[in-house]
Amino acid sequence: MKHVIRILAPIALALATAGAAASEADLSKRVTQQDGWVGWQVPVVESAGMICCFDVRRHNGGAGNCDLDGHNVNIGLSDDDGPLPKADAMNVYVHIAHGQIDKARAFSNSCKVRNTEQVRWLDGVVEADSVAFLSASAANTTGGVADSEIMAVALHADASATAALKLLADASHPRKLREQALFWLGQQRGAEGARFVEHVATTDGDAKLREHSVFALSESHGIDAYASIHRISEADPSEQVRSQALFWMAQMGDKRAKDDIFAAIRNEKSDKVSEQAVFALSQLKEGEAEAALIAVVKGAFSHKAKEQALFWLGQSGSKQAMDFLDDVLTRSEPKTKVR
Repeated sequence: MKHVIRILAPIALALATAGAAASEADLSKRVTQQDGWVGWQVPVVESAGMICCFDVRRHNGGAGNCDLDGHNVNIGLSDDDGPLPKADAMNVYVHIAHGQIDKARAFSNSCKVRNTEQVRWLDGVVEADSVAFLSASAANTTGGVADSEIMAVALHADASATAALKLLADASHPRKLREQALFWLGQQRGAEGARFVEHVATTDGDAKLREHSVFALSESHGIDAYASIHRISEADPSEQVRSQALFWMAQMGDKRAKDDIFAAIRNEKSDKVSEQAVFALSQLKEGEAEAALIAVVKGAFSHKAKEQALFWLGQSGSKQAMDFLDDVLTRSEPKTKVR
């Protein structure tokens, strides 16, 4: 019996591999064999939160009904009433016209979606096959359809989603496709995705893609993204990339940002980047931004930096800013001589 098992084992492995390839091809055939909406369900990545449509006009921004033909798809982690329920599965919907995908949607299985009675439902879809099918379609599609497919890929729980997004972010694809893949790698694919985005942000030859990668890195999880962006703000050869790095440093809510941006204002050789660094200070959270700008006006900074700080204080309109400007203007007014 042991000899039989040894002989059958490699045969079983070969059959399993062939079966996986056949399964992936079979999914494509199942999806595209008939025009109209097609849907299937897969496990969702743990970090996804609630994938639904949120009505910003409601006081709590709560999830509302979605429509397959609409475009208002959001990922929410919390609202005014507390954390939103996490979904354990995601429904993927694609619309087929003439054998091609012309619309794609992804929602939490608990999200209410209108018009699903028209959907042709597929059972037993293997998650890795879903990732492969959607990523292959995205690689050969443009515009909003590809964006939706890439989002859906990123939200799959299966590890193959990270590998698929890395391939879509490869230099062989158009920049727009790469940007979307990098965004979702940072958003939903944990430390592995963040490290890949960091690599692109520091090595890619396309400055515009590096600039976008800095933004994606600011949204990432699992690594010290702030420290990575700070290094980019000091070392990238592009003024625009350094400027954007300083902007996102201010947006991240990290306690290191203020002092690091002060250092950039002092040390930057580019007037353009130094100017953007002052603007970055204005993007710190309310109260902290005004205090930082006032510190520039009072501190050992260049005349140009002080001018920029005064400008952004005026734009703030907060009481703290207005009180400081009133004090500056009062002290600078010439005194009237009494005769």
